[in-house]
Amino acid sequence: MPIRKAMPKKLVLFDIDETMISSDGAGRRAIGDTLKDMYGISPDALNLSMSGKTDPQILTEILTASGFSDQDIRKDLSALIEAYLIHLDREIKETEHYIVHDGVREILAALAAVEGAYLGLLTGNVERGARMKLARFDLNSHFPLGAYGSDSASRLDLPHVAKTRADKHFNAVFAPEEIVVVGDSIYDVLCAKHYGSVSLAVNTGKTPMADLVAQEPDHLFATLADTDAVLKAIMN
Repeated sequence: MPIRKAMPKKLVLFDIDETMISSDGAGRRAIGDTLKDMYGISPDALNLSMSGKTDPQILTEILTASGFSDQDIRKDLSALIEAYLIHLDREIKETEHYIVHDGVREILAALAAVEGAYLGLLTGNVERGARMKLARFDLNSHFPLGAYGSDSASRLDLPHVAKTRADKHFNAVFAPEEIVVVGDSIYDVLCAKHYGSVSLAVNTGKTPMADLVAQEPDHLFATLADTDAVLKAIMN
């Protein structure tokens, strides 16, 4: 009797901003308004890259550069994030140029039809912010779980958080090499490599293609539009 080969299983963790959607700077504007309201810090102080960073990390970097102590930042961070989410909700509702990137709906549908493919989020957004951004396009139903900036300010911690939740939710045990991290920034690639997982980079964000190439991701696509090729890379 021939031996049946077990179907491979993959936990596929998607970043949100500039990987699946573009919110036309809604998050940056919300952070700017929050800092202006609470501290009188000008939005001009936001002259830093936010790509691939967690919300707590971004706020901490801005406040540190503005002269705040670590103690004061830790004390105020929860209130800052609550205020930020209020501004973010308004920005999402008012932003006109809010899009889903090419191929996103198609690859999510394709993965949903594949036995052994399990989906989650891995994002620097705090959880409520992440769900707000996806809700506008009815994408939340694809992702029963995730790891968020509200779990850790360090993106390197998030693959393990997602794996632990996925093990419990899907009643399975995912080895690091069975996890695929899909994202548009070098930090998505770095966190996958740090955890021993597969990195799939997509050049739909602000990170130059050359910078992504330099990180040597396992897979690299200009967009997610080639569903068959992306699906093959994920499930390989």
